Amino acid sequence: MRLRPSLALAVGGAAVLTLVVAQPAFAATRTWTQAGDSWWSTATWTGGVPIAGDDVTFDGGPRSTYDLGDLGFGWFLFPTTHEVANGGGAITLSGGIEVSGGSTARIEPQLTSVGSQAWFVESGSTLQLPSAVGSDPSTFLRLTVDGTMTVEAAGNLDAGGTGCIEKQGTGVLQLLGGGGGVGTCAGQPRGLLVAAGELAVVGTPNLGGKDFAVTGGTFTGGTASGAAVVHELNLVGTGVVSPGPSSGAGIGMVELWGTSTWTGGTFQVDWDAPTNDSDYVYGSGQAITVGATRLDVRLAGTPTPGQFVRILGSDVSFTGQFAAPDGTALADGDEFTSNGQVYSVEYIAEGGASGVLLHWLRAAPVVVPPAEPAPSETLADSGAPQLWPLGAVAVALGAAGAALVGYRRRTRRTS
Repeated sequence: MRLRPSLALAVGGAAVLTLVVAQPAFAATRTWTQAGDSWWSTATWTGGVPIAGDDVTFDGGPRSTYDLGDLGFGWFLFPTTHEVANGGGAITLSGGIEVSGGSTARIEPQLTSVGSQAWFVESGSTLQLPSAVGSDPSTFLRLTVDGTMTVEAAGNLDAGGTGCIEKQGTGVLQLLGGGGGVGTCAGQPRGLLVAAGELAVVGTPNLGGKDFAVTGGTFTGGTASGAAVVHELNLVGTGVVSPGPSSGAGIGMVELWGTSTWTGGTFQVDWDAPTNDSDYVYGSGQAITVGATRLDVRLAGTPTPGQFVRILGSDVSFTGQFAAPDGTALADGDEFTSNGQVYSVEYIAEGGASGVLLHWLRAAPVVVPPAEPAPSETLADSGAPQLWPLGAVAVALGAAGAALVGYRRRTRRTS
């Protein structure tokens, strides 16, 4: 059996299937041990040259050249840094991929997954995919990325338009290319499911064939000078759409080629007041619907009174309302406060300029909490009789008696 023999896969918090990733009992594990050579060489392997169904561990040198033709294996395991160069042939995996120990794995041959699978990239580790990756269109591929996984510009991540691909883990899945179609994961909107961590569309690639469903992670992408193109971008649950590079900290644009619906989550908008530039999502020939998505505005600089930016647009129509950070629905013209600034929203429902305008109004007043009153030395009146201690009473009576005796003596002397 291989690592991680079974996994309950959850979508939106509900377990939808159990993924069994065990290999057949007859499969063997072959370990790469040399600094660099071709796969056909028997000297490069512990256990002999891999055959169909075997697991392969790369625990030797930094590079091997795959030249066994089209062949299927179980798991690829990368405990150390290694590049599988393409010398001829495509690879099919029935188990999965694991990159661990802070290593970097690079797989140049075309990859295809068959059956339900989970791929793992541990924290501090990297998986680079410069070629096409085909996921089984009839089932599920879960990418648990706590490090970094990159589909390069000439690569692809394609589920045939029907298979489910889910991004989990705290790390980043970077797409520099790859507009291949993805289907629907059970119970979720259509698209590559961004359930945790970050999915970054790096730069301005055209991924017009790929849909995304952001349910719990963060979708970022585009630049200030050019848009990243995707098909549908659906936003629900606790997902976040934050256009721009640097995990959304920069300003970016995202162009939509498919009808997209936002029914929750958060739209994080960066606005640079000196240049009056902001994040912008717009539908080309597509209507956009928003309901209950919260606005989180991150302002740089100070706008002038009346200054505004367009944050969402469509050349067809806009329907719905955003919500304030506290969840309060925002009608047209309503004011709200985000990160210490007061804004209002303007909705344009029809026509080529449909969308949402964000107006800056003023800085929110700084609320200073009242100072705590100084502790009083006066005892609070409880309503009960105040009892003097006997010693204090005796001292007081003694002092009064002494004063009276002294007074009488003075009186006698003067009489």
